[in-house]
Amino acid sequence: MKIKRRFPNFFSGFEDLETEHEVSSKEELMNIPWIKEYDDIPGHIGVFYSPCTLKDSPDLLMTLTQDMMYFVVGYIYGDGSQLGLENYLDKINELSKIN
Repeated sequence: MKIKRRFPNFFSGFEDLETEHEVSSKEELMNIPWIKEYDDIPGHIGVFYSPCTLKDSPDLLMTLTQDMMYFVVGYIYGDGSQLGLENYLDKINELSKIN
């Protein structure tokens, strides 16, 4: 399935970066260089998906930190759970029970 990197609308200068990737597993996803960089964020927990509830819209690729900060970092054109990603809301609920 296709993964597309998300940049906020006010960002520019990234036009030459590789932003779309075809992956068929979580391992392939985690080997994308810009995904690997998230491991350098202090308190980074992992990469998750958020299923889209709108018809014909992609799932969201999310990153989550221990202090419950989350960011949309990309789009998943397909079902994120098929890559072996956990739903980020499930992880947030799990973490909030611990804290």
